[in-house]
Amino acid sequence: MSALNFLKITDRKDERLSFVKALYQSAFPVQERRKWPVLLSMISSGAEMQLDLVTDQEQPVAFVIWWRISDWLFIEHLTVSTAERGKNYGSRIMQHYLNAAQGNMLLEVEPPLSEEAQRRISFYERLGLHLLDYVYAQPSYREKGVVYPMRLMSTHKDLLDMPVFNQLEEQIKTRVYFI
Repeated sequence: MSALNFLKITDRKDERLSFVKALYQSAFPVQERRKWPVLLSMISSGAEMQLDLVTDQEQPVAFVIWWRISDWLFIEHLTVSTAERGKNYGSRIMQHYLNAAQGNMLLEVEPPLSEEAQRRISFYERLGLHLLDYVYAQPSYREKGVVYPMRLMSTHKDLLDMPVFNQLEEQIKTRVYFI
């Protein structure tokens, strides 16, 4: 099995962004993604957001958008190219970020109301994350005051009992969603 490379994209003119843009727009519904020019401006502005292109033998296979929030790693977007799904890339990529998170990872998922959402949640659970029993509203990237029902998953199943949770949620909404 070849080693994956995680390449940080820092230049909004990076030609590899064409792969990211196509995958971003096909993998996520419009309400779950930023407008492309906004994402590009965040790349070049030195924002806290990190965009990593994942390659295997120099071929792009996935991308991950993530944030370091206090001692936590928050995954905003992770997707593998449709042509590369089912080849264990998702697990290998997540393992990389789980190692980087040093036990403190948080991510959003759609509520388990569809087969696809349930499959995604099961994938993360197999990697050791826990679906938190908590009502969570993802702020809209595009419309002020609009929210979407989502769920949070964490490496800590007791995160809701931790005093840090409310601070984390507030930081996510402030830093990631700018509200």
